[in-house]
Amino acid sequence: MPESVLDSASQTETPAQIPEKIHKTITVICACIMRQGGQEILLSLRKAPGVPGLDGKWELPGGKIEFGETPEQTIVREIREELGIEVVPRRLLPYLHTNLWEYEHAIQHVVLACYECETLQEVFPKTGEGVRWCHINQIDFTSTLPGTKEFVSLAVENEWFDRLYIEFESVDSAANTSKRFTVATQPTLYSRYGLVMYWGRVGMSPRTKIEEFASPKELDEQIFETAKRRLASGYHIRVLQGPESPPDVLTRIRQLARQWNEYSPTPDCD
Repeated sequence: MPESVLDSASQTETPAQIPEKIHKTITVICACIMRQGGQEILLSLRKAPGVPGLDGKWELPGGKIEFGETPEQTIVREIREELGIEVVPRRLLPYLHTNLWEYEHAIQHVVLACYECETLQEVFPKTGEGVRWCHINQIDFTSTLPGTKEFVSLAVENEWFDRLYIEFESVDSAANTSKRFTVATQPTLYSRYGLVMYWGRVGMSPRTKIEEFASPKELDEQIFETAKRRLASGYHIRVLQGPESPPDVLTRIRQLARQWNEYSPTPDCD
C-alpha cells in the first residue's frame, strides 16, 4: 500500500474518536409586540449560518434568560438591546414551545415562552432588512421559526377583549324610570381593542358609540374612566361580566364601586 494512503488512513478519525457534541438547554423569552390596534406584529430576522431551519427565518424578537433574571426582566432587557424600545410584558401566553437545534459543536435544546407586550412610547423601530411589521392576516408562517404561529394565534385570540361587559343603571324612583349605560369590548375591522357603548332610558331605543384604541393600555384606561364617570353620576353597577381571571381594570372598577356603595350586580352576573 502506498505510503501516502497509509498516512491518510492513520489521520482519519474513527467514530469512537469523534468527540460527542455538547448538550445544552436554554430558556428563551420572546415578545409579541403589536401596533395598529393589534393588527400588526413585529418580527425580526434570525441569522444563524450553518444551522438548517434556523438561519434566515423570521421570529418574534427576544433572547435567553441570564442568570438571576426573571422572564419579565429578560424580555424588557432583550427588546431594549435589540430594538431600542421599552416594553411592558402584559401577559404570559399559555404555551411553551421546545425545539432542538444542532450547531457545529453542540446540540441546543430550547424552551421558548412568549409574552404579549405593549410599548411605553409612540416611537417604533424602523423597518429594514432585519425587522418588519407584518399584518396578522398576511404572515407567511412557512418563513417563520417553529412556535411563532402558535404564539401569534394566542395573542390574537384573547378572550379578555371579547368578553368584558359592564352595565350601569340609574334609577329615578320619583318618575318610576331608569337609565342604563353599557360598555362592552368588541373587536372591530381596524382594531382588536374596540369598545362599544350604548345608553338611554329603559324601554327606548338606545344611543350607541364605538371607539377604537391602539393598545390594551388605552382601552383599559378608557373603560376605567368611563366607569368612574358613571359611578360619580349616581349610577350603580348592575351587571359585570368578564373572564375567569379578570384583568386589573375590572378589579379596580369593583373596588371603586364598592367604595362608593354602588356595586349591586344582579344574581349570576358577577
